[in-house]
Amino acid sequence: MRTEIMISGSGGQGVVLSGAVLSQAFMLGGYEVASTYTYGPEARLGSSRSEVVVSDEPIDYPKVSKPDYWMAMNQASLNTFSKRFDISKTILLVDISNIKFMDAVKGRVKRIFEIPATDIAESIGSRIAANMVMLGAFVGISGLIKLDDLINGMKEIVRKEFIEVNIKAAEKGYEEAKVNFSK
Repeated sequence: MRTEIMISGSGGQGVVLSGAVLSQAFMLGGYEVASTYTYGPEARLGSSRSEVVVSDEPIDYPKVSKPDYWMAMNQASLNTFSKRFDISKTILLVDISNIKFMDAVKGRVKRIFEIPATDIAESIGSRIAANMVMLGAFVGISGLIKLDDLINGMKEIVRKEFIEVNIKAAEKGYEEAKVNFSK
């Protein structure tokens, strides 16, 4: 089994951190993992993307070409990366708090899940934890790893002072997925 996962957004939305946490979670779940990160020319607010390739066998090519899952955190990254990848079989999770127009992907992806990640993060007092809301929702929707693996991956990657709020955000995202999107 090879699964290709992409996370996109702008600098400052924690896209690279999300990729690192997700990679660690999959490793803890017993999978082979390859991850890469790309940034726009600006350090903050430019486009950024994390790619995570997961397999139960050694990975021969570490890049995403046809994402199975894509978490899009903002409008600009949705518009940009929808043109660069074959998304015909992609399950797309969008932060509907930041993405209002889905013309670039409608009819081109397998399924769209609208997650109000930024709104949920704001409700727990940490807007910047929207990335962890998205990861929690991804775990709930995909079923590829356990929420405990995600939380344990977070504990190994995220700075100690931010662990509690990030765990809460991931749990809220997971709950959002389980309550609103049953398979």
